[in-house]
Amino acid sequence: MHNYKYFSVIVFTVILQINFIKAQVKNNQLIDEQNIKANLEYLASDLVEGRETATRGEKLAALYITTELKKYGVKPFIGDTSYYQYYNLNIISINNDSKLIFENSDKTASVTFKFLDDFFPMRGALNGNIFEPKSVVFAGYGITAPEYNYDDYKNVNVKDKYVIVLDGEPSSNDSSFFEGEVQTKYSSSRTKFAQAQKLGAAGLFIVAGKEFEQRWNFIKRFFGRPQVQLAENQDSSENFIPLFIKSSVLENILQNQKFSYETILNKINANEPLSSFELTGSILANVSKNIESAKSANIIGYIEGTDPELKKEFVAIGAHYDHLGIIDGKVYNGADDDGSGTVTIMEAAKAIAASHNNKRSVLVVFHSGEEKGLLGSSYLTNNLNLIKENKIVTQINIDMVGRESPDTIYSIGSAKLSSELKDIVEKVNEKTDNFVLNYKFDDPNDPNRFYYRSDHYNYAKKGIPIVFFYDFMMKDYHKFTDDVDKINFNKIAKMADLVYNITETIANLDHRPVIDKPVE
Repeated sequence: MHNYKYFSVIVFTVILQINFIKAQVKNNQLIDEQNIKANLEYLASDLVEGRETATRGEKLAALYITTELKKYGVKPFIGDTSYYQYYNLNIISINNDSKLIFENSDKTASVTFKFLDDFFPMRGALNGNIFEPKSVVFAGYGITAPEYNYDDYKNVNVKDKYVIVLDGEPSSNDSSFFEGEVQTKYSSSRTKFAQAQKLGAAGLFIVAGKEFEQRWNFIKRFFGRPQVQLAENQDSSENFIPLFIKSSVLENILQNQKFSYETILNKINANEPLSSFELTGSILANVSKNIESAKSANIIGYIEGTDPELKKEFVAIGAHYDHLGIIDGKVYNGADDDGSGTVTIMEAAKAIAASHNNKRSVLVVFHSGEEKGLLGSSYLTNNLNLIKENKIVTQINIDMVGRESPDTIYSIGSAKLSSELKDIVEKVNEKTDNFVLNYKFDDPNDPNRFYYRSDHYNYAKKGIPIVFFYDFMMKDYHKFTDDVDKINFNKIAKMADLVYNITETIANLDHRPVIDKPVE
């Protein structure tokens, strides 16, 4: 009898432990953490050579992913026979002898600045070869911010001229002026480039700030590598040159001008407003390039819906499977970025296909070219008939979810177009995996601008409600140290479960998530 009681206690204890483990994954036995681990250990291994777009490593990753999808019962979407949506790329190499030449107004003196040593273009944005000399304007921080009654362009005409601006934004202790010490969206280089282009400038040269310049040698390794563009977009920015320049370039150019570099620095240190002014002299941007053709491919599969009518609509789930490749002999494995998102979507798709409890169909997408400027998702959203026919009701994007807090995830963009989508995400999360959803990056003034920096944004531009999950891992971001041994697989399993539950919930709604906000 004593032994029987002892045995009963052991059995009861084991049952409690099993129930506790099941409670952690909310009874979803379709999510397999070991399968997730096996997938990531391959995709983020040196064997796959960093999965850079249009390389052998990307092809190896794509072959592995499609083989797994077939095993899971996820059908090929392209013509019902292929998982691959191919698209053409141009690989652009800027010649090392490219230069900027500043010449004074009477053409008696000039100074030459070298590519990479003194300047480099924003990736994926330079198309011209040799440009004509242009007049030059210094325009403070290059910011137009009506809500702060601030405009660096107010008293200058920049049309068809090169504009030089400082990094960052005006400093202030006043929280009502540029949020005080907190940086706003106006500090973003993308915001600055967009504003200058809107005003008709021929180009914008952003002066690297102190921290930027300290990392110049590290950053230029990336910008010195070939740039990749969609072949169909090759001429999209022919007349605009976006560059980053060293502070020494501005210091040289401002010699014998209305304001010296030292004067500008003194004004900044004294929190005095900066004056915008046209320089005497001109800049010739002599930039030559070589172009090679290449191909890449998005991977697209689908799980057909069970309802005869609703199955014509789709819930899209996706991640980008590319990364940075091999740099200086080191393999950038991208275990978190975005190996973690890739295996999350793979596992969620496996679970959805196994349960097959989706009235709407589910589109399973692995984008390529994200690291080159959201190229794969741009091509997909501009060329997929489902989007042209307004058949995608929601897109769920996963980009880095395997690091940082095990119980917290950043949720981005869920209410940008649809308040209902945000409610759905919160209710599903509360009933299932109970992450702490952090909405920090939904702040329109957040300088990181993450809403615009991953594949979901190309869907949102088409009026498709999105939600983007992200862990904000910075320690190993875009470094060769982003490896599998630092990944929290339990967190990825929970994310896969959350994606599975959100997808099934939306797939089984009797209506599309209501869009109640305009497209930005």
